[in-house]
Amino acid sequence: MIFVLALIVALTIWQFFLTARRQGRGRVFREIAAAGFAGGVSGMLIGVAARLGMAAIGLANGAARFSLSGSLAVVITFAGFGVILGIIYAGLLRRLLRASGLAYGSILVLSTWYPLGEAAVEDLASKPGTVALVLLSGVVVAGMWVPYAIMLEGLYSRWHGRNATKVAPKAAGLTRRCSGGRDAQFL
Repeated sequence: MIFVLALIVALTIWQFFLTARRQGRGRVFREIAAAGFAGGVSGMLIGVAARLGMAAIGLANGAARFSLSGSLAVVITFAGFGVILGIIYAGLLRRLLRASGLAYGSILVLSTWYPLGEAAVEDLASKPGTVALVLLSGVVVAGMWVPYAIMLEGLYSRWHGRNATKVAPKAAGLTRRCSGGRDAQFL
């Protein structure tokens, strides 16, 4: 699994490198900052969902313990994961998935469902049935990733929308209708 992640990170870096050559380093740094911010804010949702999943495991074992410091550590850790995943989404997958947060969330669910479900089973004192385990772990994992990815896309596209409105009024005055119905560019 780590080799797949390393490949994805390498491809993301390469994609940002190519974008920097075409559009400039400043543009790429702004994109990375926007994606990291959107990923971090959205990543807090992952942390809250992960903490709820951990609390469910504690309740199933009969040892429901809750600490504010532990919960904050989980939320902050997953917010850090959100930053990394947000940058990967913006640099590599957003165009491929046609800016669909739901598609990105589905990919994250499918790629982490088994490892997270298996880790949860190891912590359970009594083993539930296979169907119940698959369904419950699927709901928890989907509850982590799908809202994260939808919020990530929403925040990131909102940043792109604001960025585009700053450029669009200037560009709007650069075209004029010519005879024959064609637009002429004035520089």
